[in-house]
Amino acid sequence: MSDKPNYRVNRRDVKMTEQVAQAAVGKSVLRTQKVYGTETSIMFAERAAGYHTSPHMHDCEQMNYIVSGEMFFFVDGRGYRCKAGDVMRIPRNKVHWAWNRGTETAIVFESHCPPLTGTIHGRGDAVALLGPDDDPAKIQHMANILVKMDQAEIDAIEARGIAEEEGQQAAE
Repeated sequence: MSDKPNYRVNRRDVKMTEQVAQAAVGKSVLRTQKVYGTETSIMFAERAAGYHTSPHMHDCEQMNYIVSGEMFFFVDGRGYRCKAGDVMRIPRNKVHWAWNRGTETAIVFESHCPPLTGTIHGRGDAVALLGPDDDPAKIQHMANILVKMDQAEIDAIEARGIAEEEGQQAAE
């Protein structure tokens, strides 16, 4: 049936992209795979130990499911320590970043609505799951927007967020 809509792809068939970033010690790697429809996207992300994103925002809501490892998310000046099984929401247009302070790679599934597929380089390797009634020109593809922040402010937010989360964990 050649007219069957392209609504399915196996993750193994989605190209893995890799970015190398400076980490607290040496370099760290982010590997991602992305798929999208007309209203949402999913990104499968592997963030190596030490991986630290820059403050950014995007005009889409983001939901993160931590599959394994742990991540600190910093949103709107607050810190959140997330472990396997946790779900973390990043509201639309909120300044945020993430830091894998653990010793193992964190596996995170992210959902973005509208789709977060746009980058300064275009759609990249995101796979479209669209049918004949879907107009690709009408999809609102979103992109990360880097936010300049003073490093002292970032350090203060992280120190406060980490201290709060570790204090809360000790109380539990």
